[in-house]
Amino acid sequence: MQEVDIMRSIRSFLVEMLLKMTKQKLDAKEFMEQRRKINSIPYEVPAKLKHKYNITKERSLPVDTYVLKSDSQSDRRIVLFLPGGGYVEQPLTWHWHFLNQLRKQLHCTVYVPVYPKAPNYQYMDAIESVLMVYQHLLKIAKPENIVIMGDSAGGGLSLAFAQYLLEQGLPQPKDIILLSPWLDITLSNPAVLAMIDKEPMLNWDMLVEAGKRYAGETPRSHYLVSPIHGEIKNLGKISLFIGTHEFFLPDARKFKEKAARQSVDINYFEYPKMNHVFPVFPIPEAKKALKQIVDIIQK
Repeated sequence: MQEVDIMRSIRSFLVEMLLKMTKQKLDAKEFMEQRRKINSIPYEVPAKLKHKYNITKERSLPVDTYVLKSDSQSDRRIVLFLPGGGYVEQPLTWHWHFLNQLRKQLHCTVYVPVYPKAPNYQYMDAIESVLMVYQHLLKIAKPENIVIMGDSAGGGLSLAFAQYLLEQGLPQPKDIILLSPWLDITLSNPAVLAMIDKEPMLNWDMLVEAGKRYAGETPRSHYLVSPIHGEIKNLGKISLFIGTHEFFLPDARKFKEKAARQSVDINYFEYPKMNHVFPVFPIPEAKKALKQIVDIIQK
């Protein structure tokens, strides 16, 4: 475990204040119905971002998948990135800013599948869609050159997907990098609710409702929706980044303890006073986290 002991930047404080002011206050069920309508329309990367970051669409795949290509002809590393959004929202602008920075610093190619979202679809739809992309990547790269990474719900899906690969006897990626992962959609850990005054970004009621819609008829404790309950041995090397001002901190610590009990070596980075998915925000702490991510992948 590494607790990152740094003085908080002013910019991170201002970002947190902005998050508090713009936090979703809609009724959870009303929000889900909004998402149902929005998610019925295929997602497209905004044209301005496509042009700015040279984002292309991989036409050979049945799943809408966007690609940020490496600027190096010799580097074969590939990052399969699963964006968060509570399993109900599509990629956001700051995902693309972060991925462009990752691509530039790592000289890698990044694949971003737009996996199916709740409430229109459930977890197996998401997993099967990601599997199609991963199988494509295995044809063009060795497993040791592949990294699976995701933030928030995408972090939970990244770990669940690796556990699914293990169950199916398919090759593991070299690294599984989890940014503020949603490890347990039940939110049943009492310490999670105790974080409600510290959490500036996530809405408790919306998370609960999103988890129900994503799981469908499957118990929410099932490892493919709550991967904290799944196997963590014999997976790719796990790295987890978490802030202390977020709902998912208690389950991240619980996961770290589970890994220690099972003698599974993971990289664990806990940043004081950081908000949910802080590595993707334009703050100094995110730059430090990105350097750590690049160093992990380059090992």
